[in-house]
Amino acid sequence: MKGLEYVAIVAVLVFLWYLTSTRENFVPTEFADRTNDKLTEDNSYSSYSQKTNHMVPTHPLMGNAHGIETPFRVNMFNSFQPV
Repeated sequence: MKGLEYVAIVAVLVFLWYLTSTRENFVPTEFADRTNDKLTEDNSYSSYSQKTNHMVPTHPLMGNAHGIETPFRVNMFNSFQPV
């Protein structure tokens, strides 16, 4: 019976070693956004142009709203009912 206990302990240790050795490691560079790294490096010595490396949102070109104007408003926008 004593030999069976040692075999079971060794089997568990081998199984735990197998689980830890086959585990996929996390690679943070795959998920990191590196789009502003060049701008940061360019401004590292001097930022005379006073630019920052924040993302500047693009303004969508919105046309006129379609439909009939209603008396309702949301903030500064008038509501339109589709026809």
